[in-house]
Amino acid sequence: MKSIPLHLQISNDIRQKIIDGIFALGTRLPTEEELCIAYQASRPTLRQALTTLSQEGLIMRRPRTGSTVLASQPQTVLSHSVRSVNELLDYPGTMVREILEMSYIKADQTLADQIHCPVNMGWFRIVSLRFQNQSTVPLCLTTYYILPKYAGVVKHKKHLTIPISEQIVEMFDEVIQRAKVEIYSEQIPKEYIKPLMVKEHASALVVMRSYLGIDQEVFQVTTSHHPDERYRYSFELIREQKNISTRPKK
Repeated sequence: MKSIPLHLQISNDIRQKIIDGIFALGTRLPTEEELCIAYQASRPTLRQALTTLSQEGLIMRRPRTGSTVLASQPQTVLSHSVRSVNELLDYPGTMVREILEMSYIKADQTLADQIHCPVNMGWFRIVSLRFQNQSTVPLCLTTYYILPKYAGVVKHKKHLTIPISEQIVEMFDEVIQRAKVEIYSEQIPKEYIKPLMVKEHASALVVMRSYLGIDQEVFQVTTSHHPDERYRYSFELIREQKNISTRPKK
């Protein structure tokens, strides 16, 4: 039998140490130089091993800062492909929500500019982490701004699993007439650095969804901060084919 390549031996050993907690979540791995000495490996061989662990979602590699442990079990980065309007509204697959904060607020100037609402407009705000497929590392930080009259949505029996917009539709006979999506980048709010398991000043891809109801007014705005390397968003546009009638020649 052929022996296992050294880069796989290294990735297998580091993976097991992460699973066993020897390399704990949120901590950095030893430097590449230290790992090369420990495993008696060349720099290219070691980097191949680290690339494998990065692709599994176990570590995040950064130039000049080393590798940070992101998860204790291999995970798949969520790839969100969209080919219809309905698929714009929420994530595919099984998602679980962990509530961090709930409160009634009034929009200050900063929030009003961010979610495009009047200053002093009242909202019921829910701040949560979202996890996919039993992962121990959050996919994103999601903040919900809901009209106060729909605050009772927190009593929905599936409040932690299905999209909140669907819960509002079910509980209050609301209708999603339109949905707007904006995508931009910004730094993760410093108060959520630790819950998201990211480093200070980390950036995120933000997906903001606005839901308009029967009266064409916004009843929910959702902002989701996805740390680097945890989310991919893609969509496909297909040209509509117009029916062209042709008259028979006389």
